[in-house]
Amino acid sequence: MKKLNSLGVSLVELLITITVVSIMAIVIMNFMVNWLQQYAITETRSALLTDAQTAVDRMVDAVRLSSSADDDNRWPDTNPPIAGNQFSWTSTSSRLVLASAVENTSNQIVFSDPANYTSQKNNLIFFVNNNTLYQRAIAAPVQNNKLKTSCPANSASASCPADLRLAQNVSNFSVKYYDGNNVEVAPTDSRSIEISLTLQKRRFSQLIQSVYKTRMVYRND
Repeated sequence: MKKLNSLGVSLVELLITITVVSIMAIVIMNFMVNWLQQYAITETRSALLTDAQTAVDRMVDAVRLSSSADDDNRWPDTNPPIAGNQFSWTSTSSRLVLASAVENTSNQIVFSDPANYTSQKNNLIFFVNNNTLYQRAIAAPVQNNKLKTSCPANSASASCPADLRLAQNVSNFSVKYYDGNNVEVAPTDSRSIEISLTLQKRRFSQLIQSVYKTRMVYRND
């Protein structure tokens, strides 16, 4: 005859109930953990894509206000990528040197040839260092130029502000240059460029990537 406790439940029935409830709890916990992990991964991928889009949109604005890509920087930089060579910033498949119109402190374009609407040019340089995408500015030596030449953060000052940090977690930054016939050409021969930016981050031992790519045309000068 089964021994009953004060609630009328046998010890065997109680053990079976505890076992079933424990199994159900484990299943539910595993489901919740997996759901939370997938949610975190989705949120991370979305955040990476937003960061990539914001960075590329910033570059798009700069391209549309530029006349061309330069082979190398036209103004000297005291913090060049190659020590001792102040003109060593070059446009490549992983770096972009733009010739961008100079604006004065009244936000007016400064022209080198007003009759032909040819503007003076600053350089805006987009490059990756330690998985971070930066914008370096090299200001043309023009009176009342609104732009200031920028510097690495460790040597920044009031007269040389820090390079603009556009995105972190960069695994790839690529630039392609095209002419008016959609043929890939040298930077200075291009009329449009294609930019691709890949950001990645590891979550729960999974490598998460987001890629944002766009193409834009320089403004006519």
